[in-house]
Amino acid sequence: MSHKDGLIRATPESHKTDPAIILTVLDEIERAGTEMHSLLVWHDGALITEAYWAPYGPERVHMMHSVTKSFTSMAVGLAIEDGKLSLTDRVIDFFPEFENSAANGIEAMQIRHLLTMTSGHACGISGGSWRKLKTSWVEDFLKQPIVYAPGEIFVYDSACSYMLSAIVQRVLGRTVHDYLTDRVFTPLQMSPDIRWDKSPEGINSGGNGLTCRTSDLLKLGILHLQHGNWNGDQVLPENWAKAATGTQLRDVSLGVLTGEHYLGPDESVGDAAPERREGYGYQWWRGPHDSYAATGLFGQACIVLPNERAVIAFTAGMDDNDRRFHGLIHDVLRPALGTWDKPDLPGRINMLELSPPPRESWSHAPQNWSGTYTAEPNDQGITALRLEQSGRDIVFVLEDHRGVHRIQAGLGHRVESITTMTGARLHHAYEPDTGFAVAAWAAWSGNDDEGWNTLTFDWAFIETAFRDTVRCKLRNGKLRMFRQVNVNSSILSLPEIKGHLTQNARQKETAS
Repeated sequence: MSHKDGLIRATPESHKTDPAIILTVLDEIERAGTEMHSLLVWHDGALITEAYWAPYGPERVHMMHSVTKSFTSMAVGLAIEDGKLSLTDRVIDFFPEFENSAANGIEAMQIRHLLTMTSGHACGISGGSWRKLKTSWVEDFLKQPIVYAPGEIFVYDSACSYMLSAIVQRVLGRTVHDYLTDRVFTPLQMSPDIRWDKSPEGINSGGNGLTCRTSDLLKLGILHLQHGNWNGDQVLPENWAKAATGTQLRDVSLGVLTGEHYLGPDESVGDAAPERREGYGYQWWRGPHDSYAATGLFGQACIVLPNERAVIAFTAGMDDNDRRFHGLIHDVLRPALGTWDKPDLPGRINMLELSPPPRESWSHAPQNWSGTYTAEPNDQGITALRLEQSGRDIVFVLEDHRGVHRIQAGLGHRVESITTMTGARLHHAYEPDTGFAVAAWAAWSGNDDEGWNTLTFDWAFIETAFRDTVRCKLRNGKLRMFRQVNVNSSILSLPEIKGHLTQNARQKETAS
C-alpha cells in the first residue's frame, strides 16, 4: 500500500522478516535507556517497520547534523553531470577574490579532496565553531594552513562540505537547497518542510544544518541503493551514486591512506557520528557487511545494506560514544531480514513514547509558588524567571539579554509550542531567533530534607536531538534553577541560577 509520501508499506511477515527480532530490538532500546526518536526499516521495495517515540511522529521534521554531507554530495554529482564541475577542478579557481589571502599550497586542493576529506589541513572545523563566525566562511577556510599535500591525509572536516556547497552555488547561481529541491526532493516526494541553514554569505551550510523528516532520510538511502533510480527515472547519475557510496579511501580508522598516519574527527567538536568505519566515499561512510551510511552527531543515520536490499533510517538523542544501537542493526536486525514469526509488532509500536510524563502532581506544589523571580547576577545573562499556572499547565518564562522566552508544559501530559528559549551553550551552538518546536511536561515533587519543593520540566526540542531537563527548587520565595541537556558537543549542564520572588508578587500571592 502506497502513502502520500510515495513509500509502499508492508508487514514484516510479508517480506519474510521476523517481527520477533524487531520486538527484540525495541526491547533492547528500552533496556539500554537509548533515547530513540524514530526508526524506519525499508526492505526490498517496502517500508516494513515505522516506529516513532511520541511526541515524535512521521510528519515531524528533525535536525540533521553530518547526515547533511551526503545530501551535499548529491548536488556535486548532479553539477558534474550537468557539465558545471569536474573532480579535478581547483578549489581556489572558484574564489579568485580570496587568492591573495589564501594559504600557501591552496592551488593543489581540488574538489575531489573536499569530497574525501583530504584537503591537506591538519585539523577540521566543526559546524558548532563556524556558527559563531559572522564573517566569510569561505575566506576563513582558504586561510587555513595547508600542512599536508592534498590527498595525503584524511581529516574529518565539516568545512570541506561547506566549500562544496559554496562551489555548487558559485557555478549555478542558486543554493544547493534550491538545486536539490528541483532535481531530487520533488521527484522523490520529500517533505516540503525541508530547511537548510545558511552562512552569513547566504550559502547552505553543506556539512550540517539540514532539517527534514526521517522518511526523507530513508529516501536518501533508497535512492543510492537503487543506483540513483527512482520509479524508473534516473534522478541521480548511476556512476555518481556508485562512486559516492563506494570506497574512495580504505580503512580510514586504521590510518591506511598513503602509508601516512590517520587524523580522525575530534568527537568533542566534530559533527560526525560514524559507526564502524571501514572506509570513506564521497561524503559517505563505508561500514561492515558491504554497508554504507550517512551519519550525524547526536544520533541520526541512514544505513544502507545492499546485500539485504535494505535501508534503516533513525533519529535519536544519543551519545556518540554509545555504539550499541549500531551493533543491534548489524548483528541482530540485519541477519533477521528474511525470516518471520507472528508477535504483535503493531501493538508495541503504537505504545512507544519518549520519557512519558509522570502523573499530575498538583498536591506537591507549595503555597505561593507562582510569580516573577528576580535572578541574582549570573553568566547566562538571565534577569528574571516567571512561573505561572494556566489551567492544567505551567508556563515557564525566562528573561535574558535576548528577550523574553516562554515554554508551556503540561502536568501529566506534553504540550507542544514554539519557543525562542536561549540554549546555544547546550545545543551545539544552535539558537534560531524564529524559535524551535518544543513538547514539554512538568511535574511537582514534595519537600526534600531541606524543605525544598521541586518543579521538574522536560523540554523535548522535537525537531532536534536535544532534550533539556530543568529543575526549579522552591522554598519561601527563593528559587534555584538547574538545567541540563541529554547530548551536546561540549557542556551538558549550566551553572545554577538563583532567584528571589519579587516583593509585589509576594504581596499579591499573600493577598489572594
